[in-house]
Amino acid sequence: MILIANGCSHTAGAEIEQEGQGACHEKAWPKLLADRLNFDHLNLSFSGASCERVVRTSIEKLHHLRQQTSFDPSQIFFVVMWPDIWRKELYEVEKNEAGFFDNGWTMLCANNDEIYKKHLSKNAYYYYKAWMLRVNNYQESVRWYNNILQLQNILVSHKIKYVFYQASQSLPLTILPQYTELVNHKRFPTIHHKKFNYCTLLESEGFEHGPNSVWGHYGEDAQEWFAEYLYDIIKENKLL
Repeated sequence: MILIANGCSHTAGAEIEQEGQGACHEKAWPKLLADRLNFDHLNLSFSGASCERVVRTSIEKLHHLRQQTSFDPSQIFFVVMWPDIWRKELYEVEKNEAGFFDNGWTMLCANNDEIYKKHLSKNAYYYYKAWMLRVNNYQESVRWYNNILQLQNILVSHKIKYVFYQASQSLPLTILPQYTELVNHKRFPTIHHKKFNYCTLLESEGFEHGPNSVWGHYGEDAQEWFAEYLYDIIKENKLL
């Protein structure tokens, strides 16, 4: 089987080896979890990624896999750690547009004004500013739930097993029953338990940011612990 992971920097293994490192897939928890399960491993995550990127790249990967004669959904296991609600992505309007680096896409994270003013094209920067003028918790919470439900339903329609987790404390402030009642809580058991989000959980277990971290990421000891923690969830809930 193959474990396909997706998420943001906390799934990519950012800054495990050096400051500012965007990813270290070989030492991040998805690879360690795959080894524990004796699975192959593929990590689609990207530092700064939004929930939209998680859905988009997962769909793209599934499309690629379906073209292969060996495609067997029973041999795929998706593990997604959802980014926080205050992120979006934007596609370039011209080739090599300034600030676009992820196959024509760029990530937008709230409250990064100085960075985007310096690196984004003027057009993209204005878009970011307009988003920030209208951003609010309810709107972003709805987007968060919709992305979760979209990928959940795509995986279910393909009969692909999965487990979802959440990366940070930046989650919906209010539970929206019209959305959460549609979420498979067996496969996303921690969805409304903020103390179990990745960052808070590691902190409660005594882990500090890694020795190379300047942006709030964790080192190899935390990666190993979380891989075992998620392994236990998968086994206890019979998700495979």
